[in-house]
Amino acid sequence: MTPHPPAADPSAFGEALALAAGRRLALVVTGGVAAYKAADLARRLTRAGAQVRAVLTENAARFITPLTFESLTGQPAGLSQWDRPRYEIEHIALADWAEAVVVAPATANFLAKMAHGLADDLASTFLLAAASPILAAPAMNSRMLAAPATQANLELLARRGVEIIRPAEGLLACGETGPGRLPEPEIIALHAARALAPKDFTGRRLAVTAGSTWEKWDDLRFLANRSSGLMGRELALAAWLRGGRVTLIGGPSALRPPDLPGLAFQAAESTRDLLAALKALDYDTLIMAAAPADFRPAEPVTGKIKKERGLPQLPLAANPDILKSLPRRPGDMRIGFAAEDRDLVARAKKKMAAKDLDLVAANEASGSGSAFAAPESRLRLIFRDGRVLDLGRRPKFAAAWALLDAAALPPAPA
Repeated sequence: MTPHPPAADPSAFGEALALAAGRRLALVVTGGVAAYKAADLARRLTRAGAQVRAVLTENAARFITPLTFESLTGQPAGLSQWDRPRYEIEHIALADWAEAVVVAPATANFLAKMAHGLADDLASTFLLAAASPILAAPAMNSRMLAAPATQANLELLARRGVEIIRPAEGLLACGETGPGRLPEPEIIALHAARALAPKDFTGRRLAVTAGSTWEKWDDLRFLANRSSGLMGRELALAAWLRGGRVTLIGGPSALRPPDLPGLAFQAAESTRDLLAALKALDYDTLIMAAAPADFRPAEPVTGKIKKERGLPQLPLAANPDILKSLPRRPGDMRIGFAAEDRDLVARAKKKMAAKDLDLVAANEASGSGSAFAAPESRLRLIFRDGRVLDLGRRPKFAAAWALLDAAALPPAPA
């Protein structure tokens, strides 16, 4: 059996995009056919609660109008530095206003202007004055993207602190196929949300596990549980947003994270596969949000077990305890989950002591409050010093964010 985790659904990241609520974002739109995606980006950020002001180049206005962005955002959209609707120097005022700047699409021509400090229109003069984080999403033909001049400009901008959002691959407007597509709007929006998020996980390397494992019985059947991997995915995404480098190891049914640099995904089918993957990984923070199977068929069968042979027997063998099997690394942090059907806090405290954990997140494994395959969870955080923090029922991204608030602190002494 080969794991086939579901691909990430970009529309599922609304909770993460809410990080932009109340924040001020400038969107620079340059003259490429992908400019229509910038309108969707502006719409998504606005729906997330951000204030979005668009600035278009004259070439961008050949593809899409400022009125489109004004209609979608409810904010003024700029085009010419010679239009003076207000008594202010517009490019300076906008630079003072913006908390982050996104250039999408960023054409080869505009990237060259950014790299060499050219300032001959409203968009380029504004960028030269901006002191807030700048993100650029290149979009162009693959050969233009690979040209030495374009690559040199991208490298120069990256050295100066501009975040370059990796272009997507696929069918381009010219009919060719390759890298150069503008990423989907929600992927760019996640980068923008990251620019505005706290960076308390910068420099940390996190391993997060998610979902159930599959234990083979025959070539068609396996033992598993109902874990969807949603909590693990939300933890991985939240840690990435806060500056961490994250590897999410997911079981076969675990939801994939979005394709983002610094957020890797590894598939692991069985509990033993999950343990092997963790042993090979370099991390300083481990969050065990997966629900690995405690038992496996002792004698897996090749082929299909036929019912004509009568009622089959299923002898079981114990799987390794992952947390007990991993050597404790000096200075690392370990966070475990305890899914229990009763006595949550008491059992979570026993798990903390037995497995040498810094923090345990306890949740319900059965009944109407079960967190399995549910969009919400009620976590109780148990600390080494005996404190218990009940987070209440909340969406899993919000629960993951609150758990990371606790994990952002250094581990307490054992």
